[in-house]
Amino acid sequence: MSSELSVIESRIRNAGELSGIDADLVELIVKPIRVLEMSLILEHDNGKRSLFPAWRAHHSDVLAVDGMKGGFRIAPDVDRNETVALSAGMTLKTALVGLPLGGAKGGICADPSTLTSREIDRLVRLYARELNPHLGETGNLTDIPAPDLNTNPHHMAIFADEISRIRGGLVAGCVTGKPVELGGLPGRLSSTGFGVVALAQLAAGGLDGQLIAQEGFGNVGRYAARTAHELGATYIAIYDIGLGGCLYQASGIDIPALSEIVDEHGSEAFKVYASQHGGSSGDFAWRDEHLSAGGTLDLFLPCAASQTVTGEAAKKMVEMGLKYVSEGANNPTTPEADTRFLEAGVTLIPDVLANAGGDAGSYMEMSKAASMTIPTEKETLEAVRGILTSAWEQVMAACDSYETPNLRLAGDALAVSKIAAAHQIRGW
Repeated sequence: MSSELSVIESRIRNAGELSGIDADLVELIVKPIRVLEMSLILEHDNGKRSLFPAWRAHHSDVLAVDGMKGGFRIAPDVDRNETVALSAGMTLKTALVGLPLGGAKGGICADPSTLTSREIDRLVRLYARELNPHLGETGNLTDIPAPDLNTNPHHMAIFADEISRIRGGLVAGCVTGKPVELGGLPGRLSSTGFGVVALAQLAAGGLDGQLIAQEGFGNVGRYAARTAHELGATYIAIYDIGLGGCLYQASGIDIPALSEIVDEHGSEAFKVYASQHGGSSGDFAWRDEHLSAGGTLDLFLPCAASQTVTGEAAKKMVEMGLKYVSEGANNPTTPEADTRFLEAGVTLIPDVLANAGGDAGSYMEMSKAASMTIPTEKETLEAVRGILTSAWEQVMAACDSYETPNLRLAGDALAVSKIAAAHQIRGW
C-alpha cells in the first residue's frame, strides 16, 4: 500500500473515531465503490505502439446528487493506490464544503514530456473511450471528470469531443474545466489557486507584506501566486522542477514577469528570470542555505505533489518563523510534518478545505450549464470565496466542538460525519 493511501485511510479512521461513528460504517467510508483499470494502446506519430495503464476510482456516491467529481492526471508515477487515495480526498472535500457530489479521481501512467501534443490528445481520447460506459447516461451523468496534473481545458475539450462522437451528439457537460467556448466557466481555471490564497488571507487577516514560499507553479500555483501578489504579498521562493528547480529572490519575485517568462521559455523559465530580473535559480531546494540562513517566512503554499512536505522540511520552516500553511496540492504534508506544524502552533489549512475552490468552481460550471447563466470571472471567484468562507467557519466551529486545534482532523471529522449521516439516512 502506498504511503499516500495509508495516510488518507488513517485520516478517515481517526476522524470516525473522533466523531464516535460505528467502526464498520467507517470502513465502508474508507473503501472505494469500484476501481476501473484500463490498458490504453497508443499509436505514436511514428506508427509504433505503446501500452499505458490507466485508472478511474469511484470512491463514494452517497452524497452524489449531481454525480461523482474528480480530475484525471497524466504523470509517470500514477498508480492504482494513488488514484484511490486522491478519490478518497475528493469524497472528504466535497462533503466538507457542502457540494452535492461524490468523490472520484483518475489518471494515466505516462510521462507527458516524452509525448507529442498529438499523442497526448490521442491518449485522452482512448481514456474517454474506455470510461464512456461508466459515466452514466446523457442527461444523468454519474461521473464528471475535470483537469488535474498535466491536464487542462484543452484536454477536457478533447475528452468531451470523444464522448460526443460516441454518443452521437454534443455532451459538453461530461467534463468541467473545459474552455469557455464549449460551456466552460470564466474563473474555473483560476478558482483552485484563488481559493488557496483566499483562505490564507482569511486565516492571517491579510497578506500585505507577508513573505511567501511556494512549491509548484502549474494550474494551481500560478493562480495562487497571481492572487497573493495582487494582495501585496512578497514571493521569496518558488520551487518547480519542471521550470528549472528553484527560483529565489530575497527582494521579491515579480510574479507577472515570471508568468510571461514561463509561457515563453517553459523549462528554462527560472534560469531566464534570474538572468533578467536577478535572484538565484538552479537545482537546489529552496529550504537550504539560500533561504534558511537568516531567512524569514510567513506563509508556505505547497501546490505541487502529494507527500512532499517532510518532517525535516517542516522543522526548517518553523525555525524561519512560519505562521501559516495553505495546501494547494492534494495530501502534500506528511504526518511527521503535520505534527511539527501543530506543535509549533502553525495554522495549517488542510487540502480538503484549501484547494476545494476548484471543486466549487466545477459545481458552479455544472449549475451554470443547467441555468444558462454566464458569470464573469470576478463573480465566479467571489462565489467561490463565499463557499470557502462558510466552510472555514464550520471547520473553526468543529475545532471548538471536538476540542482540537488540528484543522485537518476537525475538517475530516466534519466531512466524515456528513458522509456517515447520509449512509444512515439511506438505510445503513
